[in-house]
Amino acid sequence: MTITVGDIYSAFPTFSPEAMIKLCNGNKELNGRTVVPLANIAAFGNQELSIFAAEREGKNFTNLVSKEERPKLNKAAGIQDEQVSNQDNKTKSAQQAIPMDTSIFDVAANKKESAA
Repeated sequence: MTITVGDIYSAFPTFSPEAMIKLCNGNKELNGRTVVPLANIAAFGNQELSIFAAEREGKNFTNLVSKEERPKLNKAAGIQDEQVSNQDNKTKSAQQAIPMDTSIFDVAANKKESAA
């Protein structure tokens, strides 16, 4: 997905034309379909615009923001933090590990007992 000038003006009707020109690298030939680069939105520093971009683009946008601002922005946009999900995956895989000194026949017997 991309964020266009029309998307920003739809979400923020009072957004100033001068700020929009700044977001589009000084391009004054704007229309509703002009694409606004995500890096420009991240560097712009407007919190409301950043939350809007994060909700629309997800991790593609939040990875462009500084590490200090990223957790706050993820929380405001409802994006799950990647570090938490990786930790959950490590825990799940550790619980499913079979000890090295266990016979495959013991594992099969334990599954039959738990199924019964």
